[in-house]
Amino acid sequence: MHALLNELRADALREIGNIGLGGAVTALSDLTGVLFALEAPQVVPVDTRQVPQLVGVEPESLVVGTISRITGDWPGEGAFLFPWESACVLWQVLVQMQPNGLEDLNELYQSVINEVSNIMLGNYLRAISQMTGFHLNMEPPAFAADMAAAVLSAIVVEAMYGQRELLAIETRFKTPAHAFSGYFFYLPETGSLERLFQVLGI
Repeated sequence: MHALLNELRADALREIGNIGLGGAVTALSDLTGVLFALEAPQVVPVDTRQVPQLVGVEPESLVVGTISRITGDWPGEGAFLFPWESACVLWQVLVQMQPNGLEDLNELYQSVINEVSNIMLGNYLRAISQMTGFHLNMEPPAFAADMAAAVLSAIVVEAMYGQRELLAIETRFKTPAHAFSGYFFYLPETGSLERLFQVLGI
């Protein structure tokens, strides 16, 4: 993927992120009643051996989010994940409390992550559709909460063995009193990333 990602192509991916963020921040603010702002997304150069570090944690540290199979013109797997510390900030902002660990992840905490992650993932995919004309369908997402290495292991293995190309975009959230991060991951089928750039004319 590094060879594919020159500055022009990285700019195109950032623009997709900006379009996705525009819809996501509006939907997120409408859903929660909290004024969210988001910084310009950063395209993360991916070394698959270091994917857990991309989410700002050690492999044994915790992440939470959702993962979904994507079908249509650009099939693959999509995910939106929060490092545990960022998820705790989000829970504190939205429900004024936070779990102490995985054993405390009740239905309320899971539903918060599901809603926010699904909004972010859905809007990123919608932005890709708008810019490319690709028809994409997101299957019902699955909640994920585990050590970073465990949640991302399938992504790492498939990307390392050439079965997927890994795209990662970092998003930084802000409220008037807090800041935290989340990560959009997309694993299109092999060769599909190049197809995306061809459709965009770059």
